[in-house]
Amino acid sequence: MGKLIKIKDLQTKLATVHGSAKIIFARPDKCDKIKLMFDVIRQIRAELELPLRYDRVYLAVSESQDGFDFMNQATFLAQKTQLAELIFTQFASAVPDEFQLAHAKQLLQLPELLRAYIDILQANVPLAGLSRLHPDWYAPLLEETQLTNANVPADLAPAIAGNDPFAGGRVLRYEHNEFMPVELLAARKLDEFYGYGSVRNIFAAQFKHFAEARPVAPMFITSLPGLGKTALTLSYALANPELTLILPSPDALQENLPGLLKVLRQYPQHRFVLFYDDIDPREINWYNFRTHIGGSFAMPGNVTLVIAANFDFPPNVLSRGRTVTFPIFDELRCMDMITDYLIQHKLRNPDPNLAAVIAADYVEEFGQKKFTELSPRTLIRYLDFYISDREKRRRMLELSHQELIIKPDAQLFYEENIKLMRSLYGDGYIEELLKEKLRKLGDG
Repeated sequence: MGKLIKIKDLQTKLATVHGSAKIIFARPDKCDKIKLMFDVIRQIRAELELPLRYDRVYLAVSESQDGFDFMNQATFLAQKTQLAELIFTQFASAVPDEFQLAHAKQLLQLPELLRAYIDILQANVPLAGLSRLHPDWYAPLLEETQLTNANVPADLAPAIAGNDPFAGGRVLRYEHNEFMPVELLAARKLDEFYGYGSVRNIFAAQFKHFAEARPVAPMFITSLPGLGKTALTLSYALANPELTLILPSPDALQENLPGLLKVLRQYPQHRFVLFYDDIDPREINWYNFRTHIGGSFAMPGNVTLVIAANFDFPPNVLSRGRTVTFPIFDELRCMDMITDYLIQHKLRNPDPNLAAVIAADYVEEFGQKKFTELSPRTLIRYLDFYISDREKRRRMLELSHQELIIKPDAQLFYEENIKLMRSLYGDGYIEELLKEKLRKLGDG
């Protein structure tokens, strides 16, 4: 290497290479060649921490193996496998990107750094036992290899499969700094949502634009329970095959957000939707969020956030993204959903009277305690029963042609919404709503 490198400089460079190796090979234990490369780096770094005396270097660090032993094993195991082939195995199923390429180039410095270590030993420890080092240890590491995906050795396949923690599925939970694939068996298809057209249009555009690598702001969703915040987010994310859905625990929003973003930044071949569901904005410390989202640090371009809550978000948080508010579910939106449902089930121009009598029957069944709430999710359950019950469909059609049309009880919707809001927000919130309504009546 010419001029002898200083030990501290070599330690720094090896630490950098070690970090790049961890990024490129997330699971080195899946391949003996790669595991040995990690063993070599770790052992040399450990030996450089000790005084450069023969007994300290080769007896105190390990009872059985030292850096030379690992380097010899790597030589025999690698045979004619080039180091560059080991480094670029993760590109066998993905096109290299600038981030990965930068770390791969860092790792390509390893042969020269190992040579520098040998030079240091030769200069400082005359009795270092260099004759124990296989004479060919350096040759297979120096062969030139073009950066390519082709001809990856077959025995490296396990390392390729294990290198990407997101290769096992499109939905993963994130807990205790680990990603665990999950299967969302209950996720609904997009054509199984009805009504709330303006809200659905926002969801469709948000996820489509992000899947196309177009910039989108984080999305804050608020509504009363049961209106579809969770179901819509899951379904629209899964409807775009380019997206990977990460479901962190609510606590991770304030505790692990910087670390999570750092990890996801390392996989730019994926586009991640972080969905924090059922957040209580009043209980969250938003410091990390405001720092990393529109604050001092730039959020990775391959990550977007969706945060859903039953409560309002603080203004200084809402300024970081886009707010989506579900309108209250009342008798009008109930009939709108029913009409949309009938259209999607091949009834081209449903009679408004039919939607009214179906809505009235749904409300009656709620009164009979067949449902625990008046909400879109229980209405969908009712409609699925309705569409499968031929006799009910015939009876509803007859009622829609009578002179007196039964309509859903608007007062019951109002009372149920007030009761739900009171249970969530307290009496003070209801009083403010009534005052606001009176002010609007006065202004009118």
